Amino acid sequence: MSQVKILIVEDESIVAMDIKHRAEVLGYQVTAIIPSGEEALESVSQNRPDLVLMDIVLKGEMDGIEAAQKIRDNYDIPVVYLTAYSDERTLKRAKITQPFGYIIKPFDDRELHSAVEVALYKHQMESKLKESEKWLSTTLESIGDAVIATDKEGKLKFMNPVACEVTGWSHDEAIGKPLSEIFRVINQDSSSVVDDPVAKVVENDAIIELPPQVCLINKTEQHIPIDDSSAPIKDENGNIIGVALVFRDVTQRRQEAKEREELLKDKARGELSGFILSALPIFASNIPPQVRNNIVRSFGDRFEKNMKPLFLEEMENCQNNKRMDSQDDSQSSPEIILQCYLSWVSEFMSNLGIVTSTEINPESGKNYLNFENCPWMSEGSVSPIFCLICRAIVIRSFTWTSLKGNVEQNKCILDGNKNCSFDFKLF
Repeated sequence: MSQVKILIVEDESIVAMDIKHRAEVLGYQVTAIIPSGEEALESVSQNRPDLVLMDIVLKGEMDGIEAAQKIRDNYDIPVVYLTAYSDERTLKRAKITQPFGYIIKPFDDRELHSAVEVALYKHQMESKLKESEKWLSTTLESIGDAVIATDKEGKLKFMNPVACEVTGWSHDEAIGKPLSEIFRVINQDSSSVVDDPVAKVVENDAIIELPPQVCLINKTEQHIPIDDSSAPIKDENGNIIGVALVFRDVTQRRQEAKEREELLKDKARGELSGFILSALPIFASNIPPQVRNNIVRSFGDRFEKNMKPLFLEEMENCQNNKRMDSQDDSQSSPEIILQCYLSWVSEFMSNLGIVTSTEINPESGKNYLNFENCPWMSEGSVSPIFCLICRAIVIRSFTWTSLKGNVEQNKCILDGNKNCSFDFKLF
């Protein structure tokens, strides 16, 4: 191990030589004896020591406290004060410089050795902590998601650049403010204010996710769709000392989902258009295409208006029941949503006299709804009208779910198959 280098800053030459002798007997290397604060700064810049023993009262314009502050700020070298003054005023002023120890004159070799070793150890631990904090800060500032950290009371302690960009608040102006002032979240559909995530995390001591379809109102009152999760920050004893929020701007994702939904609706309207053309060939051939399209769109919208509210209510009840059965209060998985949807379609079709079977295979991604019979078959054939009815019901109702994917009919009795089958592909 290399020898520890110590700089002694003491304006009393006899005292300084005594300290030098004691330090060298203890195995330390004294780089220099300096009588003033100004000279101490110059000596540190030319020959950096591992530690500085600094007398508080020095001759010259710069006393030991001011010199120690400059050494800490510019060189990050630990300072231990040497002083015969232990009054409250002097100690209070010295504390501001965050010294690594005090030695009250007169002192013995054991006190000097203890003070130096403790100061070196504390500085080493502080350096490791600073490095760890730097790595953590760099990581949080580099990730693509927005990150906000608060204390237990919901006051902001940290914001990374992405969070600043999304919220519109700079780091410095946001720190110390209540989370509710910076992170204002409402339900996109109802505009109702979402519960404070910090309070929910502290109350439940668990990771909490925001409900779906929420918007963040940023500093400029712009509404930004987001996804979010909040988790407790705990100390070494497991006590909650704060909350971390991770969220992202999902404007583009929701727009893409809306576009996919419109495409599916257009496809469903196309199926309904086929239904009308098959059922009313004479009228369809004699009216302008624009009028036909308006009729189809009106028919499809009325079907959705009448059935969708009941569908959504039954879907919510189904998902809640499945979550209770699994004792999982988190958001429903795509598999659960698909199970509930296929259950609804099967029950709906059973009212029409159609027997169905389903198959869900998350590993292979093959999910099927099969119609085992057709109540409208007559003499071995079936009118295409009824096929279009079934197809439109399945395709249109699938658009009412939150599932990302599409549905295709891969078998049809009309084409000579024994049954009808629909394939659901989830993204």
